[in-house]
Amino acid sequence: MRVDPASPISSLIPSLDAAVLEVLAGADRSLGVSQIQRLTRRGARSGVHRVLDRLVTHGLVESRPSNVGSVYRLNAEHVLAPAILLAVRAWAELLSRLTAACEALRPAIVAAALHGAAARGEAGPQSPIELFLVVDDDHLLSAEWDRQLRDLDDQVRAWTGNRLERMVLTRHHLQELADTGEPILEAWRRDAIVLVGRRTFDFPEARA
Repeated sequence: MRVDPASPISSLIPSLDAAVLEVLAGADRSLGVSQIQRLTRRGARSGVHRVLDRLVTHGLVESRPSNVGSVYRLNAEHVLAPAILLAVRAWAELLSRLTAACEALRPAIVAAALHGAAARGEAGPQSPIELFLVVDDDHLLSAEWDRQLRDLDDQVRAWTGNRLERMVLTRHHLQELADTGEPILEAWRRDAIVLVGRRTFDFPEARA
């Protein structure tokens, strides 16, 4: 089963129910139907209302009247609430695991960041996890280094079911991209989720 980076809970609950539960799990207050529908960015208001009615029936969601109609919140006391919260937080868990794995690479890397659709929150279940690594210019790309990267590929596949697409750059190559005005650099500036070496991604300016 592949993880949808934009909505990890949908791997467990492939329906509008997942989107509604994800919104409620991340809310710090009760929400009305229209608010929930807007935040889910999926389905019609009537569909969201039906989902809420069903979840209230099962006790996962609590409903109370307000001056603008019923408002809803996740029932944190429900026995399934911890599982829902764990699924919603799966993306943060993946970032934590990736960070630890990148920090464990030897020789130590300069920086690592996610990019592409997953970093932008636009990925789907078939999307790869796109990662680029920055290494020192004198980094020795040895057989042991290749083995570590293959292990990282296997780890990401085991954690998510998704394929890892990785790119390895040296500091010198990163500077060359800046000097030539490579458009991908601007995309990285805008979208990258930095895992290691945050200062490196104050990307170099082009040299005169």
